[in-house]
Amino acid sequence: MKNNTLEKLSYLFLKIAKFFVKMAIFCVIIYFIGMQLFNLGHRLFYERALASDESGEEIVFEIKNGDTADVIANNLEKAGLIDDTLAFKFRAKIYKTNFTPNVYSLKTSMTIKNMLDIFDSPTSNDIIVTQGTDEVYQLSPEEDLVEDTEETE
Repeated sequence: MKNNTLEKLSYLFLKIAKFFVKMAIFCVIIYFIGMQLFNLGHRLFYERALASDESGEEIVFEIKNGDTADVIANNLEKAGLIDDTLAFKFRAKIYKTNFTPNVYSLKTSMTIKNMLDIFDSPTSNDIIVTQGTDEVYQLSPEEDLVEDTEETE
């Protein structure tokens, strides 16, 4: 009879031990999933600029007619203005940004939100007019790029 009771206690102890091992594994998995979700949220919503000083390096950036958020994000990353294309595309979608084709003067001290505001409704301070080329860029955000081929004759 003692053997039967000892076997039942052993079986119960093993069952409890398995339960705690499963719970520990579950908690570790939940912890790592939570950390990954936190990191993703931080990437998407944290406002930071690449340059720590307020002046930043000035970079000329062009948005062409028909450029998508993917193309613009990749070009901004190549230009050194952003370091996370996913965050840029996500925020562009959330803010429903209408990218106005033009040539812009941007700084590395700008955040993604600053750039999206400029791309959505640029002012004359944000747009660069280039001279001596075949293209003339309009200061008005409603007008598209106009090629000036008649004056080159």
